[in-house]
Order: sequence, then C-alpha cells, then structure tokens
Amino acid sequence: MGLKAVFFDLDDTFYSSFGACDAYAYERLAIWAEQTLGIPGDTFLQAFHANRHRLARQQPGMPPVHDRVLFAQGALERLGCNAIRYSRQAHRVYWDAVLEKMELRPGVTELLADLRRAGVKTAVCTDMLADIQMEKLEHLGLADQVDYLVASEEAGMDKPGAPMFWLALQKCGCLPGEAAMVGDNFRHDIQGAMDVGIAGVWLNWTGLPRPQDDRPYYEAETFEQAADYIRTLL
Repeated sequence: MGLKAVFFDLDDTFYSSFGACDAYAYERLAIWAEQTLGIPGDTFLQAFHANRHRLARQQPGMPPVHDRVLFAQGALERLGCNAIRYSRQAHRVYWDAVLEKMELRPGVTELLADLRRAGVKTAVCTDMLADIQMEKLEHLGLADQVDYLVASEEAGMDKPGAPMFWLALQKCGCLPGEAAMVGDNFRHDIQGAMDVGIAGVWLNWTGLPRPQDDRPYYEAETFEQAADYIRTLL
C-alpha cells in the first residue's frame, strides 16, 4: 500500500482502560465536592452527570460534550455554588485522577519508534479537547514520539465524522490509501477511517462480536498484535 502515515486513537488504544480511569476520577471528584464544597459526593456527581447528558442532547457529536469544565459549571450552578471559582478545580481533580490511573499498553513506544525510523508519520485522532490529550501524551511519555495531534475540538466534530481523518491526512501529507488507522471503537475509529478510504486496524481488546462490514480490515486482540500487523505494511 505504500504506507506513509499511521493514525491512532488515544483513549483505550494507547492506554487502558479509560473506563477504570473514569470511575476512579469520579470517586476523587465526589471526595473533592464533600471536602471543598460541603456537598454530598453523590449529589454533586448526579448534577455533574445531568449536565453532561444535557450537553450531549444539545450538541450531539460536538467537542463540548467532552469538556469537564462545562460539566462542572452546570453542576455547580444547579447546586447554587460559585461556578467561576470551582469549575476549573473540579476539572483538574477529575483529570489528575485519570492521569494517575493510566497504564500505557505494551508495544506502543516500540511501534512508534519503528515508524519514525521508517519515515512514516504518526498522528493521534481523538474525540476530545486538545489540551488534555496533549497532557495525556506527555504523561505517557509519548509527546516526542507522535508527530501530530488531531482532536475533535480542532476538527469541529467527533469521529466517525470525516473532517478529523481528512485533517490528519493533510497534516501528514498523504492520501487515504497511504494511511492506516488503529483504534478500539469500531464505528468511530475503523468505519470512520474506512469511509474516507483509510485502512482500518481494529484493536478489539474487549472481545466484542465482529461487526457486519464487508470491507477488509485487520482485527487484533492486543496492541502488540496490531503493531506486528502495521510492521508488515512498511
């Protein structure tokens, strides 16, 4: 195929598992609410989730649905607290907890090093805000190993929307047939990439049933398996 670029999802692809990190972050957020605001943790989390769902209904598939500052702002306003003073604190408590729990998958640094030696560009394509995803890459020790970041905040919409993939292709200076996308979410990462002609490498680490899609793609159970397949394309 003449591989010139490999795109990667970040959450649950470079590290695992976001679900566990997210659950721990909510535990820390509940403790923060009790200690800082004097509000029962469950009460704060209910308001936090309610505002998250409200944003999702109002702006489906748009970048603000990932912004923990906005979730906290709505929760604090709902509870009669000072949102200007405390929203960013809540954001920081949440993400510090996520960073604390992240575990880099085996094989990530080795593949990125091999791709750089081969002259293949790399980009992270992620449904999230740019600032926190850059911080995650730094925390994981990958900031100097990835060439580009494309967040949905920059692209204007989440995957599987085409703008993120086209922007990654533009940054890497290649055509769809010269790129591959590695990700754990079949609809967002794999079908979204294949919709614009990019080869898909599905990291099915949770053992989900194989979706109905007649287009060819590669399925891996571990990141190391996905990495070995990418190496065959070099």
